[in-house]
Amino acid sequence: MISIISGKYKGKKLYPFKHPKVRPTQAKIRKSIFQILEPFSSLKILDLYAGVGTLGFESISRGASSVVLVEKSKNVYQILKKNMTLFEGENIQLYLSDSIKYLKRTKSKFDIIFADPPYQLIDIELLFSEAKKSLNPNGIFCLEMKKSDVEKYNFNSSNIRYYGNTQVVFWSMVE
Repeated sequence: MISIISGKYKGKKLYPFKHPKVRPTQAKIRKSIFQILEPFSSLKILDLYAGVGTLGFESISRGASSVVLVEKSKNVYQILKKNMTLFEGENIQLYLSDSIKYLKRTKSKFDIIFADPPYQLIDIELLFSEAKKSLNPNGIFCLEMKKSDVEKYNFNSSNIRYYGNTQVVFWSMVE
């Protein structure tokens, strides 16, 4: 079971989705990401490739004012909807959509955008390019990806953390 690590809903367990292509962010990586990004009070969060909603629901637990979760798989989306019922009264929106398509059509701006895409199945540069357009000034794009040569991507102003075979890129929208 996946549990919320900290905040208002600490210890709350999320419904899982058992499938090899759905890999929620490990607790130790999630804890590190959230310690780097805190505080979350009043932030607007976008969780792309949301899966069961681990990053988005953790954000709500830590005080985010709103969370948008985007998931493409209809089966995973059903679990995401079920998990949303555990957070009654919170400002959470769900979208059944491809993440790139969502970014291309949204007019909303976010303080933090999380992306934990299926490793090597997406165009990282296109994702990065579209995500930047949806960030507020001083917003952060947080990308979880398989350890690779990130220098080939144009992640200027970034901080990269390594966790075994996973790396997390924190890119700041500095104005």
